[in-house]
This record gives sequence, structure tokens and C-alpha cells, in this order.
Amino acid sequence: MTHEEVLARLTEILKNDFKVPAAKITAEATFRGTLGLDSLDAVDLIYLIGKSFGIKTKVESFADLHSVKAVADYIMRAKSEAA
Repeated sequence: MTHEEVLARLTEILKNDFKVPAAKITAEATFRGTLGLDSLDAVDLIYLIGKSFGIKTKVESFADLHSVKAVADYIMRAKSEAA
């Protein structure tokens, strides 16, 4: 899976599950500021990431991941470590 594919899947999750307008979703977008997600949304997003990408996720792992790109990078690392 490429970085672009990860970003595309994250975009789909944000659009479909959180009703974030596609125009707001960029690699630099922040979850709280740009996309307007709250802490409960963050927990849901972490669950959906684990399910969608087939990786084990922990809330603590996402504490410093504030942008879409940072989460995509995390997913890429987690998938490569699992392989």
C-alpha cells in the first residue's frame, strides 16, 4: 500500500464516517482545528483506522499525531512493522 493509497482511504473515512467536506481534507489538515473533530471523534477514528488498515492501534499512539499526514505516516510505519 502506497502513502497516496493510505491518504485516499483516510479521506474516505473522514468523508463517510465524520461527514468532513472533501475540500477540507488535505495532508496538512489538523483533526481538531481544520476538520473540527473532538476527542470522542478521535477515539472513533482510531478504531476505524485499526479496522480499515488491519493494524493494532492504541489511543496513546495517536497523542502527538495532529495532522492527516502524521497519521498516514504512522499507518505506513505500523503496516511495515507488521509485515
